[in-house]
Amino acid sequence: MEGNNFTKIEDMKRKLYDPKGLSSKPRPESTFHSQDFKVPNEWKKAPITDNDMRKPKTSFFKKFFIGAVIFFVGAIGFAYYMYSKGGVTVSSENIDMKVIGNAFTKGGEDLPLQIEISNRNNANLDSANLLVEYPRGARDALNDIVRLPRQSLGTILKGQVITKPVLIKLYGEEKLIRTVKITLEYHPQGSNAVFTKELQYPITISLAPLSVRIDAPDTVTSDQPLSFVATTTLNTSLPAENTTLQLTYPTNFVFESARPSPSIGKNMWSLSSLTQANPIAITVKGRIIGQDGDQPVFHAYIGTPDPSNSSEISVVYASLLKTMTIAKPFIDARILVSNQDLPVYTAAGGENVSVQISWANNLPNRISNAQIILNMSGNAFDKNGVNPLEGYYDSLNSRIVWDKNSIPELASVEPGASGTISFNIKPLSFVGSRTIVRDGPQIALDVSIKGSQPASGSSISDINNYSKKIIKIVSDLQITSSATSMSGPMPPKAESETRYKVLWTLSNSVNSINQAQARSVLPIYVTWVGTQGGEKEKITYNSTTREVIWDIGTIKARTGIDTTRQASFIVALKPSLSQVGSVPQLMKDVFLTGIDSFTSTSLKNSTGPINTFLSNDPTFKSGNERVVN
Repeated sequence: MEGNNFTKIEDMKRKLYDPKGLSSKPRPESTFHSQDFKVPNEWKKAPITDNDMRKPKTSFFKKFFIGAVIFFVGAIGFAYYMYSKGGVTVSSENIDMKVIGNAFTKGGEDLPLQIEISNRNNANLDSANLLVEYPRGARDALNDIVRLPRQSLGTILKGQVITKPVLIKLYGEEKLIRTVKITLEYHPQGSNAVFTKELQYPITISLAPLSVRIDAPDTVTSDQPLSFVATTTLNTSLPAENTTLQLTYPTNFVFESARPSPSIGKNMWSLSSLTQANPIAITVKGRIIGQDGDQPVFHAYIGTPDPSNSSEISVVYASLLKTMTIAKPFIDARILVSNQDLPVYTAAGGENVSVQISWANNLPNRISNAQIILNMSGNAFDKNGVNPLEGYYDSLNSRIVWDKNSIPELASVEPGASGTISFNIKPLSFVGSRTIVRDGPQIALDVSIKGSQPASGSSISDINNYSKKIIKIVSDLQITSSATSMSGPMPPKAESETRYKVLWTLSNSVNSINQAQARSVLPIYVTWVGTQGGEKEKITYNSTTREVIWDIGTIKARTGIDTTRQASFIVALKPSLSQVGSVPQLMKDVFLTGIDSFTSTSLKNSTGPINTFLSNDPTFKSGNERVVN
């Protein structure tokens, strides 16, 4: 087996290395056979498909390269065009605007400015206009702007510098910065588009045209007399003839008086007489009612009134605010009427009023020799109507005094100590009085409580506190009702009709009454007839409720004294047999209502029913009031 393999290998070597290949035997070749094929005379066209028509895709890089070439060629062309045409682009960056003038001015004085415009563009600026605007007053408000007339500059040539003068007038407080806005409008050469260039120019007010100062305490006590002074000074020139000072008060401020008196309302004063040599000082008196720690704010405005509302300032030249702080009083003294602590009280004239004074020491120190003094005044105060109880009544000076002689506790009041004292007062009665009261009847109660406390060393400092209350007197409103016979049997006869005329009469003392109305109800056996001709009062009848209603409206003061106010109507009585011997009612109770214009109090009054006993009828005879058969 192995010998055969060796022989084969040797045989293979001889074949490989034999240069003539003689040692190899020739290989037998295959025999060729003929075969017929059908060949067409011409080429056959193959069908064309979509794949054959589709163009080869262009690569992204090839597209990017083509675009870059196009952009480069376009940029070169545009640059050549601009160079050949001289470059007519316009940019606002190539427009310089400067303001030549003073950056400081006195408020209210004319300030001249020069506005310089330089065109550094390679093109003209066509249809150029200059606009200047600035705040009208001392406040920045969108609707409070001065706009100077538009200045036409025409065409500003390339490279040209032009200067335009303007005259402005600014207002405001000292060191206030006001901003002048300057705008250039223009059309680039060869374009209809409108472009703008703006410049903000700040100007500082070196001196306000007017100044206002409020001299008032920083700390006040609730419901204590308060006085402050508002002083207006003219520094330059009066901005306008109708220049006005307006004071706005906090809501808890009670205005009492001012000197000089306001020209409009309670808080507007004309400054037309103001000069640099003569400032105007206004003293305002009132009270602030609030809690400990409250900070009421007063505002002062100087300007010109709004043409549509003279009680408001539209253009402000100067303004100021003053903040006060309500602090707890050292000695508290409160006035209560019928144990009620109200800002204003109401009481009826001629009726006894109980008043209490509550006091307390709010200091950390002892108070010695405390004294409480009550002063009474007003057009409704009656000297004969005072009952001081424990105090001493000084009728000559209309005051009551309490001290350690009447109340021993007042000799030495320890920290936190408190107490209450009382007295009675009776206001004047104005019923039927011919005394004319023009400002409304009232009593003013002013309480002062004072004492001494040890200060540094051995000295003694006096402390005091004040409190004030008003008692307003309501008007005395009354109505009376009466009847007289008109027709029919007298005395009234059962199942027969007797007619009566009913008369309602009003009386009112010192205050006018608004929204007044009187009502009454007719009994079922009484029939409404109506009013007589010539009756001017508005009287109606409700058949459903059987009410007679008199819409009175306003009742003037002193009605029943200076003037008479009455209303009348007619009713019919047809009594039944069951009423024989009785005195039937013609009308039930009359109820009168209204609102006191001075005290804003709702008033009510009534009068009893009327019957067939005609006490006001001069023809009436006793016995004719009873129904007969």
